[in-house]
Amino acid sequence: MLNLEQVNRILIIRLAPLGETVLTTPVIRALRQHFRDAYIAYMVAPTREDLVSASPHLNEVLTYQTSVPRLIYQIARRKFQMAVILQPTFRLVFHAFFARIPFRVGFETKAGGKKLLSLAVPNNTSQHETQRYLDVIRALGVEIIDDEPEVFIDSEGKAWMDNFLKIEKLDDGKPIIGLNPGAATTYRRWHAANFALLGDLLHGAYDAHIIITTGPREGELATQVAAQMSHSPIIVNQATPMQLAALLQRCNLYISNDTGPMHLSTAVKTPTIALFGASNLIQWAPPWDRHAVVARKGCEFMKTLSSKEWDTHTDRARENFEAITPDAVMATVEKITW
Repeated sequence: MLNLEQVNRILIIRLAPLGETVLTTPVIRALRQHFRDAYIAYMVAPTREDLVSASPHLNEVLTYQTSVPRLIYQIARRKFQMAVILQPTFRLVFHAFFARIPFRVGFETKAGGKKLLSLAVPNNTSQHETQRYLDVIRALGVEIIDDEPEVFIDSEGKAWMDNFLKIEKLDDGKPIIGLNPGAATTYRRWHAANFALLGDLLHGAYDAHIIITTGPREGELATQVAAQMSHSPIIVNQATPMQLAALLQRCNLYISNDTGPMHLSTAVKTPTIALFGASNLIQWAPPWDRHAVVARKGCEFMKTLSSKEWDTHTDRARENFEAITPDAVMATVEKITW
C-alpha cells in the first residue's frame, strides 16, 4: 500500500460529458484538502477544460489526446506518483500503467484492469454519481468533508457575463430565470410547449427576464419554445462551458431537464429545479440544498433503470413527462428559496 504521506504528484483522469465532469469536482477538492502541498493535475476530455480550469485546487489541466505515444509522453514526463482514475475503462488504466505511474487507484473493470490497478474499487452505481467517484478516494483513506460539486468562473467568463448583461439590458434588478428544454435524446425532454407556458407564467408572476439555454445543436428547439411564448425570451445556444457557467451563476433560478447544464447550475450554487422523466433519480437527481426535483410519483423505473436501459422504455418516459404540468413546476418554484 502506498504511503500517502510521500505522495506529492497526483493525476486525476476522467473523460466525460459536461454533467459527469462537473460531478467529479468534489474529488478534486477532497484531494487538495488531504494533499495540501501536492501538485495535482486533471486530464479531461477535449472541450471540458473550462469546467475545471479555474479551480484553485488544481495546478494543471491536461486534455486527452488521441495519439497514444504523445499522450503517454505527456503523462510520463510529469512523473506523477499516483493516478486517480474515475472511469471503469481499461484503456485509461493501461495508459497510467504504461506511463509508469507507480500507484494507480480506480474502478474494477471487466477487461482485466484490476490486475493493473494498485487498488481496485467496486463500481457501485446504486448511489449518486458523485458518491461513486468519491468512493475511489475514500478507499485511500481520504476524508470527505463536502460532497457538493463546484465550478469556478474565471475573469474571461465574468467579463463575458458583464457584457452579456449590458447588451441584453438585464442589469435592471429584475430576476433572471433560465430554462433548459434540451437533453441528449428527445424522450428525455419535457415538451417544448410546457416550457413555453412555464416561461410565460414565470414572467407574469415574478416580472422576470426569461433566458432559454440549449446546446449548439439545439437552436431549433430554443426557437420552438420562444415561438410559443407571449413574452419574448433571450436565447443562448452558442456559449462555451465557462460562459454558460457564468450565465447560470447570474441566474436567480434555473429549470432544466436532467442534462449537463442542470448539474452545472447546481455547481455554481444557483437554485435549480430538475425535471425527471427518463433518468435514475438515485444516481442523477441533485440531493443538495437549494435544489428541487419534479418527477412523476410512483414510477419505480426511475429508481432502477440505467441511462442505457431507458432506451427501451421510451413510452414510459413520455408518460412520466406528460404527468408533469407547468402548474406543478410553478408550485415547486414557490416552495424553494431562490
